[in-house]
Amino acid sequence: MTVRRLFSSTIAGLGIAIFLLQLLSSGAAIYLLRTQMQGIVHADRTRQVHDLRDDLLAAYYDNGYEGLHRFIAERRGSVSNPSIFVVLTGPDGTLFSNVPARPRGVPFDRPGIVHLPQAGGEPHDALALGTKLPQGKELIVGVMTVTERGFDLAFAEAIGLTLTLTVVLALLSALLLGTVISRRVRAIADTAEALGSGNFAARFPSEDIGDGFDHLRRQMNLMAERIDMLVKQLHTVSGALAHDLQSPVARLRASLDTALAVETSEPAAEALQLARTDAEALQLMLTAALELERLESGTIEDRRRKIALGEVVEDLTELYEPLAEQSGIALTWQVEPAHVFGDRELLSRALANLIDNAFKYGGDRIALDCRVEGPWAVVEVADNGAGIPAGDRARAVDRFTRLDNARTRPGAGLGLAMVSAVAQLHGGALELSGGDVSDPGGLTATIRLPCG
Repeated sequence: MTVRRLFSSTIAGLGIAIFLLQLLSSGAAIYLLRTQMQGIVHADRTRQVHDLRDDLLAAYYDNGYEGLHRFIAERRGSVSNPSIFVVLTGPDGTLFSNVPARPRGVPFDRPGIVHLPQAGGEPHDALALGTKLPQGKELIVGVMTVTERGFDLAFAEAIGLTLTLTVVLALLSALLLGTVISRRVRAIADTAEALGSGNFAARFPSEDIGDGFDHLRRQMNLMAERIDMLVKQLHTVSGALAHDLQSPVARLRASLDTALAVETSEPAAEALQLARTDAEALQLMLTAALELERLESGTIEDRRRKIALGEVVEDLTELYEPLAEQSGIALTWQVEPAHVFGDRELLSRALANLIDNAFKYGGDRIALDCRVEGPWAVVEVADNGAGIPAGDRARAVDRFTRLDNARTRPGAGLGLAMVSAVAQLHGGALELSGGDVSDPGGLTATIRLPCG
């Protein structure tokens, strides 16, 4: 599977959709959590700045500027916290606590963010508030926001972990959904394949889940039942028609025989003989059509038992050997022991049809081969004639189909259809090969039957 086909597949689409959905939902949750945490931290820092300012102003009101100066210099109370900084300006200079210089842009109405200079390093963000004191003095208090940087790093790690988990969960979810969908679709596809091969009794399994797949199964089952009913009606009509035509054709043939017995003129006798030949061919066609109908409908008597398939092949070759010598055809056979559970008469008739076709349309060599391939018993009838092109082989096994090279020969176009029906009745299949441009060696008809 190429990369392009992989990314255009349903499973890949599901994986990408699940990945994006999980990524967006996780990102939104992390962003909301970070925003709420930042709000909580900011409120706590604001309260801390106000409390610190109130403590220092209380010291100023109690002991004056000198007392406030001593309070800050001795790092009493909350001033001892290293994350807190204080700047006090006065006539004796500026007092700095935990900060090397006065920050710029300090607000005096409410706490705000300032860039706090650091000795030998990059400035840190801090939350600061300034207060005007009498005689031009200023009191600046603030709290460093190093903890918020830690929050940012923690959230960055959380985003990375979330991305990794999202990828893993998306892949697992896509594989799980793909497996479930593939299993359910495969069950539908297998049943559709059985219907396409002619097994109109096949039905789609129902899981009674109530989803779209169940609705699809119900509708396709209704369609299959309708097709099965129409096919059965067609078979019934064609079988009844063939059955009803047998008596008139038999009477027609008897009348032609009577006319031939009393007619003396040569032209009339010749015309009657041609009509009798056509009536005989029509009677054979109707007989074959009725037999094929019984095979396909399963109404034929079950006479299957364990038989030696090689013996059937040997009996047929002995039967056709004199005809082959008379026709100048080299008939060869190779038989290995193979046993099947089948109807000997039907299998003999099917193989006889293949041999007859080889005599009619093959060349001067016919080879029969009986062998075992794994669980299958295989019988091949091969000739060196013109063969059947690959594009016509599927059509050749249809009933009443006669290819171009067979239109001048007698026949009803039911021989291969009957062979295929016999093979399917025994759980096997008929395969045709040869006759291509790349393989001009004639036609090979193969019957595969399960070993019994």
